[in-house]
Amino acid sequence: MSILNLNNFLSGLDKSPEYGQLFSRAKYLVRIQEQLLSMIPPPLSNRCVAGQHTAEGNLIIYTDSGAIATRLRHLTPIIQQKMNKAGIKVESVRVSIQPRLNFPESKNTGEVSRTLSKVAVEHLSKLSGSLPAGSPLQSSIRALLANQ
Repeated sequence: MSILNLNNFLSGLDKSPEYGQLFSRAKYLVRIQEQLLSMIPPPLSNRCVAGQHTAEGNLIIYTDSGAIATRLRHLTPIIQQKMNKAGIKVESVRVSIQPRLNFPESKNTGEVSRTLSKVAVEHLSKLSGSLPAGSPLQSSIRALLANQ
């Protein structure tokens, strides 16, 4: 199915009474997610999603890391204030850890690709050759060199 056909199909479902409420709720959650991401720093925004927002104003934010959850908990007063200012009623913010969440890949993940220099490879090869055959250290060094 082409993208154009899929968009037409989803637009048709959006207007049907059976799915209209579902689509309007999904659009509302997308709006909340966009607001959330606009008010927190990129290292955190890459690792969290707005999960649920109730009519009473309870907002749940999911992340996959305890460290990120702690940093988000420190920002909850700011998140609450800015959400209310944006017209989204938030009385409380709860941060929940959900392992193995899949977050969209970001250009700024903080991961750095590291490679060994030629000199380091030569020294490690030399060290590997001087170790007893089959030793765990020799196996580890060879595996490291194989990944370079």
